[in-house]
Amino acid sequence: MEQDINKQIFEQFKKAGKILIVLPENLSTDALSSALALRLFLLKQQKEVTVACSGLIPPQLKFLPGVDMVENHLAQGKSLVVSINTAEKKLEEISYQKTPNSVQIYLKSQTDEFDEKDVNFSKEAAPLDLIIALAGKSLESFGKIFEQATDRFFETPKINIDSQASNEYYGAINLVDITATSVSEILADLFQKYEEQLIDEDIATCLLSGIIEKTASFQHVQTTPRAFLKASELVALGGRQQEVVKNIFKTKSLPLLKLWGRALARIKSVENLPAVYAPLSLMDFEKAVAGTAEVLPVLRELIDNLSDNKIFALVYELPNNQVGLQIAVHEQVKVEKLLSSLPGSVLSASLGDLKLVECVLTEKTLEDAEKLFEQAVNEVLS
Repeated sequence: MEQDINKQIFEQFKKAGKILIVLPENLSTDALSSALALRLFLLKQQKEVTVACSGLIPPQLKFLPGVDMVENHLAQGKSLVVSINTAEKKLEEISYQKTPNSVQIYLKSQTDEFDEKDVNFSKEAAPLDLIIALAGKSLESFGKIFEQATDRFFETPKINIDSQASNEYYGAINLVDITATSVSEILADLFQKYEEQLIDEDIATCLLSGIIEKTASFQHVQTTPRAFLKASELVALGGRQQEVVKNIFKTKSLPLLKLWGRALARIKSVENLPAVYAPLSLMDFEKAVAGTAEVLPVLRELIDNLSDNKIFALVYELPNNQVGLQIAVHEQVKVEKLLSSLPGSVLSASLGDLKLVECVLTEKTLEDAEKLFEQAVNEVLS
Protein backbone atom coordinates (compact mmCIF):
# COMPACT_ATOMS: atom_id res chain seq x y z
CA MET A 1 0.00 0.00 0.00
CA GLU A 2 2.84 2.40 0.90
CA GLN A 3 4.47 1.71 -2.46
CA ASP A 4 1.18 2.64 -4.17
CA ILE A 5 1.08 5.95 -2.27
CA ASN A 6 4.70 6.68 -3.19
CA LYS A 7 3.92 6.00 -6.84
CA GLN A 8 0.89 8.31 -6.72
CA ILE A 9 3.02 11.09 -5.19
CA PHE A 10 5.71 10.64 -7.86
CA GLU A 11 3.06 10.89 -10.60
CA GLN A 12 1.69 14.11 -9.08
CA PHE A 13 5.21 15.55 -8.98
CA LYS A 14 5.65 14.78 -12.67
CA LYS A 15 2.30 16.26 -13.77
CA ALA A 16 2.39 19.46 -11.70
CA GLY A 17 4.03 22.62 -13.01
CA LYS A 18 3.22 25.11 -10.23
CA ILE A 19 3.46 23.68 -6.71
CA LEU A 20 2.72 25.22 -3.32
CA ILE A 21 4.31 23.77 -0.16
CA VAL A 22 2.47 24.91 2.99
CA LEU A 23 3.63 24.71 6.60
CA PRO A 24 1.79 24.99 9.92
CA GLU A 25 1.54 28.44 11.48
CA ASN A 26 3.14 27.03 14.62
CA LEU A 27 6.35 26.30 12.77
CA SER A 28 8.69 23.47 13.79
CA THR A 29 12.27 22.84 12.68
CA ASP A 30 11.17 19.58 11.08
CA ALA A 31 8.42 21.27 9.05
CA LEU A 32 10.70 24.04 7.76
CA SER A 33 13.64 21.72 7.06
CA SER A 34 11.56 19.20 5.15
CA ALA A 35 9.86 21.96 3.11
CA LEU A 36 13.16 23.51 2.07
CA ALA A 37 14.50 20.07 1.09
CA LEU A 38 11.37 19.34 -0.95
CA ARG A 39 11.58 22.75 -2.65
CA LEU A 40 15.19 22.11 -3.74
CA PHE A 41 14.28 18.60 -4.89
CA LEU A 42 11.38 19.87 -7.05
CA LEU A 43 13.39 22.78 -8.46
CA LYS A 44 15.81 20.23 -9.89
CA GLN A 45 12.85 18.90 -11.90
CA GLN A 46 12.14 22.36 -13.34
CA LYS A 47 9.03 22.89 -11.21
CA GLU A 48 7.81 26.32 -10.12
CA VAL A 49 7.74 26.00 -6.30
CA THR A 50 6.54 28.31 -3.53
CA VAL A 51 6.93 27.62 0.21
CA ALA A 52 4.44 29.51 2.39
CA CYS A 53 4.05 29.80 6.17
CA SER A 54 2.44 32.56 8.24
CA GLY A 55 4.47 31.64 11.34
CA LEU A 56 7.76 33.18 12.42
CA ILE A 57 11.04 31.51 11.43
CA PRO A 58 13.32 31.08 14.48
CA PRO A 59 16.65 32.94 14.07
CA GLN A 60 18.71 29.78 14.63
CA LEU A 61 17.24 28.26 11.44
CA LYS A 62 18.46 31.05 9.14
CA PHE A 63 21.38 28.80 8.13
CA LEU A 64 19.08 26.43 6.20
CA PRO A 65 19.53 26.64 2.41
CA GLY A 66 16.68 28.57 0.78
CA VAL A 67 15.13 29.84 4.02
CA ASP A 68 14.91 33.39 2.59
CA MET A 69 12.54 32.11 -0.09
CA VAL A 70 9.74 31.26 2.38
CA GLU A 71 6.67 33.49 1.80
CA ASN A 72 4.36 34.60 4.63
CA HIS A 73 1.36 34.99 2.31
CA LEU A 74 0.10 33.59 -0.99
CA ALA A 75 0.72 35.68 -4.08
CA GLN A 76 -2.24 36.83 -6.13
CA GLY A 77 -2.48 36.85 -9.91
CA LYS A 78 -1.95 40.01 -11.95
CA SER A 79 -5.54 40.34 -13.18
CA LEU A 80 -8.44 42.20 -11.57
CA VAL A 81 -11.58 40.06 -11.73
CA VAL A 82 -14.95 41.78 -12.20
CA SER A 83 -17.82 39.49 -11.13
CA ILE A 84 -21.45 40.16 -12.14
CA ASN A 85 -24.34 38.69 -10.18
CA THR A 86 -26.71 37.31 -12.83
CA ALA A 87 -28.97 35.29 -10.53
CA GLU A 88 -31.88 37.72 -10.97
CA LYS A 89 -30.75 39.99 -13.82
CA LYS A 90 -29.67 38.10 -16.90
CA LEU A 91 -26.76 39.48 -18.91
CA GLU A 92 -27.67 40.17 -22.54
CA GLU A 93 -24.57 41.96 -23.79
CA ILE A 94 -21.12 43.08 -22.59
CA SER A 95 -18.89 45.58 -24.37
CA TYR A 96 -16.10 48.03 -23.63
CA GLN A 97 -14.58 51.23 -24.95
CA LYS A 98 -10.95 52.27 -24.52
CA THR A 99 -9.69 55.83 -24.21
CA PRO A 100 -6.06 56.93 -23.79
CA ASN A 101 -6.47 56.98 -19.98
CA SER A 102 -9.37 54.65 -19.18
CA VAL A 103 -11.49 51.67 -20.14
CA GLN A 104 -15.30 51.78 -19.85
CA ILE A 105 -17.20 48.49 -19.55
CA TYR A 106 -20.88 48.35 -20.56
CA LEU A 107 -23.23 45.71 -19.14
CA LYS A 108 -26.68 45.34 -20.69
CA SER A 109 -29.33 43.34 -18.86
CA GLN A 110 -32.26 41.48 -20.38
CA THR A 111 -34.55 42.92 -17.68
CA ASP A 112 -33.75 45.51 -14.96
CA GLU A 113 -30.54 47.54 -15.21
CA PHE A 114 -27.41 46.41 -13.36
CA ASP A 115 -26.27 48.60 -10.45
CA GLU A 116 -23.28 48.77 -8.07
CA LYS A 117 -24.48 46.02 -5.75
CA ASP A 118 -24.51 43.53 -8.64
CA VAL A 119 -20.78 44.01 -9.27
CA ASN A 120 -17.87 42.64 -7.22
CA PHE A 121 -14.12 43.07 -7.65
CA SER A 122 -11.38 40.64 -6.65
CA LYS A 123 -7.79 39.71 -7.43
CA GLU A 124 -7.19 36.73 -9.66
CA ALA A 125 -5.83 33.77 -7.72
CA ALA A 126 -2.40 32.67 -8.89
CA PRO A 127 -2.81 29.29 -10.63
CA LEU A 128 -1.71 26.16 -8.79
CA ASP A 129 -1.42 22.55 -9.94
CA LEU A 130 -0.63 20.96 -6.59
CA ILE A 131 -0.51 21.75 -2.86
CA ILE A 132 1.84 19.75 -0.63
CA ALA A 133 1.01 20.11 3.07
CA LEU A 134 3.81 19.16 5.47
CA ALA A 135 3.57 18.43 9.22
CA GLY A 136 0.05 19.83 9.58
CA LYS A 137 -2.52 17.65 11.29
CA SER A 138 -5.46 19.62 9.80
CA LEU A 139 -6.08 22.36 7.24
CA GLU A 140 -6.78 24.77 10.10
CA SER A 141 -3.23 24.26 11.40
CA PHE A 142 -1.94 26.28 8.41
CA GLY A 143 -3.51 29.39 9.93
CA LYS A 144 -3.66 32.57 7.84
CA ILE A 145 -2.31 30.84 4.73
CA PHE A 146 -5.40 28.58 4.72
CA GLU A 147 -7.77 31.38 5.75
CA GLN A 148 -6.59 33.66 2.92
CA ALA A 149 -7.06 31.04 0.21
CA THR A 150 -9.68 28.55 1.40
CA ASP A 151 -11.10 28.11 -2.10
CA ARG A 152 -7.72 27.25 -3.58
CA PHE A 153 -7.11 24.66 -0.85
CA PHE A 154 -10.36 22.89 -1.71
CA GLU A 155 -10.05 23.26 -5.49
CA THR A 156 -6.41 22.12 -5.83
CA PRO A 157 -5.20 18.50 -5.40
CA LYS A 158 -3.42 18.11 -2.05
CA ILE A 159 -0.70 15.76 -0.84
CA ASN A 160 -0.64 15.50 2.95
CA ILE A 161 2.65 14.28 4.46
CA ASP A 162 2.90 13.95 8.23
CA SER A 163 4.14 11.80 11.13
CA GLN A 164 1.45 12.73 13.70
CA ALA A 165 -1.09 10.14 14.83
CA SER A 166 -3.68 12.92 15.15
CA ASN A 167 -3.54 13.75 11.42
CA GLU A 168 -7.01 14.20 9.87
CA TYR A 169 -6.18 12.73 6.43
CA TYR A 170 -7.42 15.79 4.53
CA GLY A 171 -5.40 15.23 1.35
CA ALA A 172 -6.29 13.54 -1.91
CA ILE A 173 -3.10 11.55 -1.15
CA ASN A 174 -2.13 11.01 2.49
CA LEU A 175 1.36 9.81 3.38
CA VAL A 176 1.05 9.66 7.16
CA ASP A 177 3.67 7.47 8.82
CA ILE A 178 3.35 7.51 12.61
CA THR A 179 6.34 5.16 12.95
CA ALA A 180 8.62 7.83 11.51
CA THR A 181 10.32 10.24 13.90
CA SER A 182 9.80 13.18 11.55
CA VAL A 183 8.51 14.40 8.20
CA SER A 184 12.16 14.85 7.19
CA GLU A 185 12.68 11.11 7.66
CA ILE A 186 9.61 10.36 5.52
CA LEU A 187 10.87 12.63 2.72
CA ALA A 188 14.38 11.18 2.89
CA ASP A 189 12.89 7.75 2.28
CA LEU A 190 10.64 9.11 -0.49
CA PHE A 191 13.48 10.87 -2.32
CA GLN A 192 15.69 7.78 -2.19
CA LYS A 193 12.92 5.72 -3.76
CA TYR A 194 12.29 8.37 -6.42
CA GLU A 195 15.57 9.81 -7.66
CA GLU A 196 18.32 9.56 -5.07
CA GLN A 197 20.82 11.13 -7.46
CA LEU A 198 19.00 14.47 -7.03
CA ILE A 199 19.87 14.61 -3.31
CA ASP A 200 22.76 17.06 -3.03
CA GLU A 201 24.52 18.46 0.05
CA ASP A 202 21.91 21.17 0.68
CA ILE A 203 18.95 18.77 0.45
CA ALA A 204 20.73 16.26 2.70
CA THR A 205 21.54 19.02 5.23
CA CYS A 206 17.91 20.18 5.37
CA LEU A 207 16.60 16.64 5.91
CA LEU A 208 19.32 15.92 8.47
CA SER A 209 18.31 19.08 10.38
CA GLY A 210 14.73 17.87 10.77
CA ILE A 211 15.74 14.41 11.96
CA ILE A 212 18.40 15.67 14.39
CA GLU A 213 16.13 18.32 15.94
CA LYS A 214 13.09 16.04 16.22
CA THR A 215 15.12 13.33 17.95
CA ALA A 216 16.99 15.86 20.17
CA SER A 217 20.23 14.79 18.49
CA PHE A 218 19.22 11.11 18.82
CA GLN A 219 18.68 11.38 22.60
CA HIS A 220 14.87 11.18 22.47
CA VAL A 221 13.48 7.93 23.87
CA GLN A 222 11.46 7.32 20.68
CA THR A 223 14.47 7.56 18.37
CA THR A 224 14.34 4.50 16.11
CA PRO A 225 17.03 2.48 14.31
CA ARG A 226 15.44 3.74 11.08
CA ALA A 227 16.14 7.36 12.13
CA PHE A 228 19.80 6.51 12.76
CA LEU A 229 20.01 4.77 9.37
CA LYS A 230 18.45 7.67 7.46
CA ALA A 231 20.69 10.17 9.22
CA SER A 232 23.81 8.17 8.39
CA GLU A 233 22.72 7.90 4.74
CA LEU A 234 22.16 11.67 4.59
CA VAL A 235 25.61 12.33 6.05
CA ALA A 236 27.05 10.02 3.39
CA LEU A 237 25.20 12.09 0.77
CA GLY A 238 26.84 15.30 2.02
CA GLY A 239 24.64 16.37 4.93
CA ARG A 240 26.57 18.87 7.07
CA GLN A 241 26.06 17.35 10.51
CA GLN A 242 28.35 19.70 12.46
CA GLU A 243 26.68 22.76 10.91
CA VAL A 244 23.26 21.45 11.93
CA VAL A 245 24.28 20.68 15.52
CA LYS A 246 26.05 24.02 15.92
CA ASN A 247 23.10 26.10 14.73
CA ILE A 248 20.24 24.17 16.32
CA PHE A 249 21.72 23.18 19.67
CA LYS A 250 24.72 25.41 20.29
CA THR A 251 23.40 28.76 19.08
CA LYS A 252 20.94 30.34 21.49
CA SER A 253 20.21 34.04 21.80
CA LEU A 254 21.28 35.89 24.95
CA PRO A 255 17.65 36.87 25.83
CA LEU A 256 16.62 33.20 25.56
CA LEU A 257 19.46 32.07 27.83
CA LYS A 258 18.67 34.80 30.36
CA LEU A 259 14.95 33.97 30.42
CA TRP A 260 15.73 30.24 30.67
CA GLY A 261 17.98 31.00 33.65
CA ARG A 262 15.19 32.92 35.38
CA ALA A 263 12.74 30.09 34.65
CA LEU A 264 15.21 27.56 36.09
CA ALA A 265 15.36 29.51 39.33
CA ARG A 266 11.56 29.38 39.65
CA ILE A 267 10.71 25.82 38.59
CA LYS A 268 7.92 24.26 40.66
CA SER A 269 6.35 20.82 40.66
CA VAL A 270 2.74 19.93 41.31
CA GLU A 271 2.80 17.89 44.51
CA ASN A 272 3.01 14.10 43.95
CA LEU A 273 2.21 14.46 40.24
CA PRO A 274 4.44 14.31 37.11
CA ALA A 275 3.93 17.98 36.26
CA VAL A 276 6.35 20.91 36.40
CA TYR A 277 6.02 24.59 35.60
CA ALA A 278 7.83 27.88 35.95
CA PRO A 279 6.17 31.25 36.65
CA LEU A 280 7.68 34.31 34.92
CA SER A 281 6.83 37.90 35.79
CA LEU A 282 6.98 41.00 33.61
CA MET A 283 10.13 41.88 35.54
CA ASP A 284 11.72 38.59 34.43
CA PHE A 285 11.11 39.49 30.77
CA GLU A 286 12.43 43.00 31.33
CA LYS A 287 15.61 41.80 33.05
CA ALA A 288 16.22 39.20 30.32
CA VAL A 289 15.47 41.75 27.56
CA ALA A 290 13.16 39.05 26.18
CA GLY A 291 9.63 38.89 24.78
CA THR A 292 6.90 36.32 24.32
CA ALA A 293 8.79 34.94 21.30
CA GLU A 294 11.19 33.33 23.79
CA VAL A 295 8.42 31.55 25.73
CA LEU A 296 8.13 28.49 23.48
CA PRO A 297 11.93 27.97 23.24
CA VAL A 298 12.17 28.16 27.05
CA LEU A 299 9.34 25.62 27.31
CA ARG A 300 11.30 23.32 24.99
CA GLU A 301 14.31 23.62 27.29
CA LEU A 302 12.07 22.70 30.23
CA ILE A 303 10.85 19.61 28.36
CA ASP A 304 14.35 18.52 27.32
CA ASN A 305 15.75 18.82 30.84
CA LEU A 306 12.84 17.38 32.84
CA SER A 307 11.60 14.72 30.42
CA ASP A 308 10.33 12.32 33.11
CA ASN A 309 7.21 14.46 33.57
CA LYS A 310 3.95 14.36 31.62
CA ILE A 311 2.91 18.02 31.82
CA PHE A 312 5.24 21.01 31.38
CA ALA A 313 4.19 24.65 31.52
CA LEU A 314 5.24 28.26 31.62
CA VAL A 315 2.92 30.67 33.41
CA TYR A 316 3.88 34.21 32.46
CA GLU A 317 2.62 37.73 33.06
CA LEU A 318 1.36 39.84 30.18
CA PRO A 319 0.45 43.54 30.16
CA ASN A 320 -3.06 44.75 31.08
CA ASN A 321 -3.65 42.28 33.93
CA GLN A 322 -3.38 39.22 31.72
CA VAL A 323 -1.50 35.97 32.27
CA GLY A 324 -0.47 33.56 29.52
CA LEU A 325 0.02 29.80 29.81
CA GLN A 326 1.87 27.52 27.42
CA ILE A 327 1.42 23.90 28.42
CA ALA A 328 3.00 20.84 26.80
CA VAL A 329 1.02 17.68 27.48
CA HIS A 330 2.19 14.10 26.92
CA GLU A 331 0.06 12.11 24.49
CA GLN A 332 -0.90 9.70 27.31
CA VAL A 333 -2.70 12.54 29.12
CA LYS A 334 -6.32 13.33 28.20
CA VAL A 335 -5.77 16.81 26.85
CA GLU A 336 -9.52 17.39 26.43
CA LYS A 337 -9.93 17.27 30.20
CA LEU A 338 -7.22 19.88 30.62
CA LEU A 339 -8.86 22.11 28.02
CA SER A 340 -12.18 21.95 29.83
CA SER A 341 -10.49 22.83 33.14
CA LEU A 342 -8.81 26.02 31.83
CA PRO A 343 -11.13 28.76 30.52
CA GLY A 344 -10.27 29.96 27.03
CA SER A 345 -7.57 27.34 26.43
CA VAL A 346 -6.94 25.99 22.93
CA LEU A 347 -4.96 23.13 21.45
CA SER A 348 -2.52 24.91 19.13
CA ALA A 349 0.12 22.47 17.90
CA SER A 350 2.22 19.39 18.56
CA LEU A 351 5.76 19.18 19.90
CA GLY A 352 6.85 15.69 18.97
CA ASP A 353 4.79 13.36 21.14
CA LEU A 354 3.55 16.32 23.21
CA LYS A 355 0.53 18.50 22.52
CA LEU A 356 0.74 22.25 23.05
CA VAL A 357 -2.08 24.01 24.90
CA GLU A 358 -2.20 27.81 25.01
CA CYS A 359 -4.33 30.02 27.21
CA VAL A 360 -4.65 33.70 28.13
CA LEU A 361 -6.40 34.57 31.41
CA THR A 362 -7.78 38.07 31.89
CA GLU A 363 -8.03 39.98 35.17
CA LYS A 364 -5.79 37.39 36.88
CA THR A 365 -2.55 37.73 38.81
CA LEU A 366 0.39 35.40 38.30
CA GLU A 367 -0.45 33.71 41.61
CA ASP A 368 -4.10 33.24 40.55
CA ALA A 369 -2.97 31.59 37.33
CA GLU A 370 -0.58 29.27 39.18
CA LYS A 371 -3.39 28.08 41.45
CA LEU A 372 -5.74 27.57 38.49
CA PHE A 373 -3.07 25.59 36.63
CA GLU A 374 -2.33 23.35 39.64
CA GLN A 375 -6.07 22.71 40.13
CA ALA A 376 -6.43 21.75 36.45
CA VAL A 377 -3.43 19.40 36.65
CA ASN A 378 -4.85 17.73 39.75
CA GLU A 379 -8.17 17.16 37.97
CA VAL A 380 -6.42 15.66 34.94
CA LEU A 381 -3.78 13.50 36.62
CA SER A 382 -5.29 12.52 39.96
